[in-house]
Amino acid sequence: MKIFNASPLILILGEINEPDIIEKLSSLDPDLFIPKKVNEEIKSDLSRENLNNFLKSGILKILENESTEDFQTLKNRFPTIDDGELSVMSAVYHSNGSVAIIDEKKGRNACNKLNINVIGAFNILVELYNLGIIDKQRLCSTCRKIDKSAFRINFKKLGYEWVLK
Repeated sequence: MKIFNASPLILILGEINEPDIIEKLSSLDPDLFIPKKVNEEIKSDLSRENLNNFLKSGILKILENESTEDFQTLKNRFPTIDDGELSVMSAVYHSNGSVAIIDEKKGRNACNKLNINVIGAFNILVELYNLGIIDKQRLCSTCRKIDKSAFRINFKKLGYEWVLK
C-alpha cells in the first residue's frame, strides 16, 4: 500500500500534468491511497480534475478509518509538519510494508526517525524506469519538466544529473 501526500500528487497531476505516472504505479501496487486531509489540500484546477478522475475510477482511494490517536501523537512530536503529511505518516506508522509518498524534507526526515518507509515523486519515476515501465527518454523528459516547475528536486545531489541532459 502506498499513501500519498499532496505535493507529489500536485506535481504529477498538475505541475507536470503526467497522470499516466499514477496509472503506471497502480500496475505495480493497486493499493494507492490518500488521507482525507490530503484530498482537502488539493485545490489546483488541473490537479483536482485529474485526482477526481482517479478517485472515480478507483485507482486512488480515500483512506478510511484514520487513527486520530496516532495523528495527535505525531502532531505533538512533530508540531511543524503539516496535517496532510502527518495523516500520511500516521496511516503508514502501524502498517507493515506500506510506503509514505512525501516530498517535503521535514516530513521525510520525520518518517526516517520513525522508521517509516518513505519515497518521493522522483523515486516513483526511478522505480518505473528501473522496472522498464518507462524508458530513459520518458524519465529524462519528465525530469526536465519537473526541473522547470515550481518544485525543487536536486537531481545532482541524488546522482541523477544525467536526467536533465
